[in-house]
Amino acid sequence: MVEKLVKIAGTDGDRTVANIVSLASKFSSSIKLVKNNATANAKSIMGVMSIGVYEGETFKIVAEGDDEAAAVDAFYEYLN
Repeated sequence: MVEKLVKIAGTDGDRTVANIVSLASKFSSSIKLVKNNATANAKSIMGVMSIGVYEGETFKIVAEGDDEAAAVDAFYEYLN
């Protein structure tokens, strides 16, 4: 399991949520976003929408699986 904190530099509303789900779907690992004790499956648009993705917020990205390190790095680059 690989974890990393990331502060969201900027968002484009619903497009950012769709891009998060699209990015997560490229990896075989399980990818979760954790914010304020709420956890969302990054491959679920409803899950990501339920925790909210707003500029300036900090998330923990948690990935577990064969490509976990690459997944966390890709999310860090996209969101930061």
